[in-house]
Amino acid sequence: MRLMKGIVIIVLVLALLPGCATMSDQTRTKAEGTGVGAVVGGLLGYAIGGGRGAAIGAALGAGAGFLVGNEIAKRKQAYANNEDFLDAEIANTKEYNKTALAYNAKLSKDVATLDKESKALRAKYDKGQVDKKALAAKSDALQKKIDDSKKLEDNLAKELEVQTAILAEEKKSRPADDKYIVRLEKEVAALQKNLDKLREGSSQLAQIDQRLSV
Repeated sequence: MRLMKGIVIIVLVLALLPGCATMSDQTRTKAEGTGVGAVVGGLLGYAIGGGRGAAIGAALGAGAGFLVGNEIAKRKQAYANNEDFLDAEIANTKEYNKTALAYNAKLSKDVATLDKESKALRAKYDKGQVDKKALAAKSDALQKKIDDSKKLEDNLAKELEVQTAILAEEKKSRPADDKYIVRLEKEVAALQKNLDKLREGSSQLAQIDQRLSV
């Protein structure tokens, strides 16, 4: 049922895009960027964690169609004051970190399993016990995981760019020990760490895939 709701949302977003023709060129570009980003993010979210993951994924993807400055301005418009805006961005970044942590934990287990399986399969191939098709099938399944990791990596990198820019801007007018600065710095640092961990896992997947090449 939740999957169907997600599909309906995606279809509605796509259906709305043609209506952008009545907008100015600049407004249309921004709207189209948001729509496409939300679709990609939503699909990624379902791969990560069902309905809740889809909501996070859509939020991530929606920002992908904008330049950082435009994205920050858009987010600020939803709040009456800067403190409410910062509270929301800190909470959002915390959610992104939870999603990344969960994905990285699963990826770590997958890497360990795939590493063991690929070594065993390669050994069988070298002994002539299996043919190239077996290696190719395993490589195809592995490539899907590599592609999923890359999508999340790109989205997290964009969100990190936005949050880093917000932090830099706020530091111009707030003291270093300001509670908002401290909280946002913590989440931005965690996001960078989670992104680095994801990239490490993606690199390990690529190494495993190389083992399966013939």
